[in-house]
Amino acid sequence: MAEKLDPRVQADYLTLEKAIPKIGQSYKISPKEGHDRNKVYRMEKALLAMVRNGDINYQAALQGSASISTGVPVKGRDPLRQAKTNLTVFTSLVCRAAMEGGLSPEIAYPLGDYYIQAGEDSWSIKDLESLTMAMYHDFIFRVHHARADRGYSLAVQKCCDYIELSIDRRIYIKDLAAICGYTEYYLSDKFKKETGLSINAYIKRAKIERAKLILESTERSVSEIAEHLAFNTTNYFIQCFKDETGITPAQYRKQKR
Repeated sequence: MAEKLDPRVQADYLTLEKAIPKIGQSYKISPKEGHDRNKVYRMEKALLAMVRNGDINYQAALQGSASISTGVPVKGRDPLRQAKTNLTVFTSLVCRAAMEGGLSPEIAYPLGDYYIQAGEDSWSIKDLESLTMAMYHDFIFRVHHARADRGYSLAVQKCCDYIELSIDRRIYIKDLAAICGYTEYYLSDKFKKETGLSINAYIKRAKIERAKLILESTERSVSEIAEHLAFNTTNYFIQCFKDETGITPAQYRKQKR
């Protein structure tokens, strides 16, 4: 036989039940708001993916995120306090993404604590904006260097960095050879021995990885992405994407939404 609930406990439970609003009853999200939040979520994923990948070509994405979201949408009486909260939340997310990307917790946690404390000590929103950019840049490059320690020679690592920074342009082997001071033949041979890929295959893979990020985080059309990443034609981009992933860009976007 089940025990009877203590009358006082039952009264407290009923009071609590009345105080909790039913799902969707007191707060309804409009389609527009929901759509905007989806954009924020996609952009957040993109920014954190760049941290995990140590993607040093991040500036455009970070600047573009400001037009989508200004931070945590909880408004208080003190704008400075709100800006500090935004920095704390963003730093915490970036710190976790950096560890997922290979940065040691012994480095990531103290670094995150440093930026959060620096935010608390700031006296202006402008200083906090600069601090946010510095924090993101710092974590990105630390992850980049952690991931770059793959036993590559200095010359090959220079090529990889150049490719990453020039992902939205056409990249020529002759330019990479000039950077390293090697002949094209010697560099091509050295690059393949160290990375396991030809230079052109490495460039193509890097561009497809960036295309994935754009497909997930923006509404850009396939043709716009192809042009942005300097593919000769949209059809060639689609074919390269399919060769790398097994599906078309449109199919990939559909899977990720």
